[in-house]
Amino acid sequence: MSSSRIGQRIVMSTQGDRWMATVSSEIPAWQRQSLELWFGAWVALGAMLGYGVVSFPGSERTFYFICLGFWAFFAFRAYRAVRWRRSGLEVIQLSPDGLELRNDHGAKRGRAGVHALKDVEPACVPEANPRSLLESMEQQFWVVGGDRIHLSIQGKTHVFGKQLELHEAQQLAKVFNQRLAKLQKRMDT
Repeated sequence: MSSSRIGQRIVMSTQGDRWMATVSSEIPAWQRQSLELWFGAWVALGAMLGYGVVSFPGSERTFYFICLGFWAFFAFRAYRAVRWRRSGLEVIQLSPDGLELRNDHGAKRGRAGVHALKDVEPACVPEANPRSLLESMEQQFWVVGGDRIHLSIQGKTHVFGKQLELHEAQQLAKVFNQRLAKLQKRMDT
């Protein structure tokens, strides 16, 4: 088994016909701590809103209940971000059996999407639009998203490479495409 790295977050390994790349969700400690501190403050705000729901009568209770609904939506998103940053790992695996994409959380394996190699088209890395607020937000450490690498499988776009630097994403896509072409050629013969 041989392995290599691209940058700090991408580890690639090869074992026979099986190629696997893992993309770590690791961020600097100060960013992870800031995210966790913010989440803790958000939970405290939720406790105060919950207190308002049980303590106040009538229309005030309704106001707090509505606020608690909005709070819950963002609390769930924040929880997902904290969980992802603590132990998230994207796994991309190519083998004669097909392409497997999944997001793991620590020791817990994510649900794998397995696709036949004949249905997979080469990966591409679209240029980022620096004027897009949404694209800029997707690259921030408090968000789970910002997938850089796109590939089409039976006309549907699948993405991976969360918040990779452009040059890292291009290198990973290049290696992925080389391995995919090699396996597809072998499958055709």
